[in-house]
Amino acid sequence: MKWYVVDASVIIKWVLGDESEPDQEKALNLLDAWVNGTVELSAPTLWQYEVGNFLGRELHQDASEKMKLLLNLDIKSVDLTSAMFDRCFVWMRQKGITFYDASYLAVAAETGADLVTADKKFTNRMREKDRICLLNDLDMGSDSRY
Repeated sequence: MKWYVVDASVIIKWVLGDESEPDQEKALNLLDAWVNGTVELSAPTLWQYEVGNFLGRELHQDASEKMKLLLNLDIKSVDLTSAMFDRCFVWMRQKGITFYDASYLAVAAETGADLVTADKKFTNRMREKDRICLLNDLDMGSDSRY
C-alpha cells in the first residue's frame, strides 16, 4: 500500500469548502483514497498546530468545528526522533527552509513515505529530494510514483 505524509497545506484543503481553492479536488481525492483504505496517511504532530493556527486566523467562526472534523479523521501523528531533528537542522542550514517544513519531509524520509505538499516554493527548494510530490502532480488514478 502506498504511504504518504501530508503537510498542513494539504490538510487545510480538506475543510476549506472553497471550490476555487487550487488543487482542492486532488487533496480531496487523496483523502478519499485514505478513507477507502487504498493509501496510508500520516503527518508529524506539528500538523495540528499549523492547521489550528490557520483555521483560527482565517476561518474565525468555523475554526473549532473544522478542527474537530480533522481531528476525528485520526490522522496517524508521528513524533520526531533524534535522527529526524538532526535531519531537519541540516536541511535548514543547507536549503534555508523552516523547521516546520523540514519536519514533514523528515517523517517521510524516516518512514519511507512520500511527502505530499501544496507548497511549491518548498518543493522547488528541496526538488532533489525524491520523497516530495507537489499536490498538483499527484495522480491517484495511475500506477506512477505519485
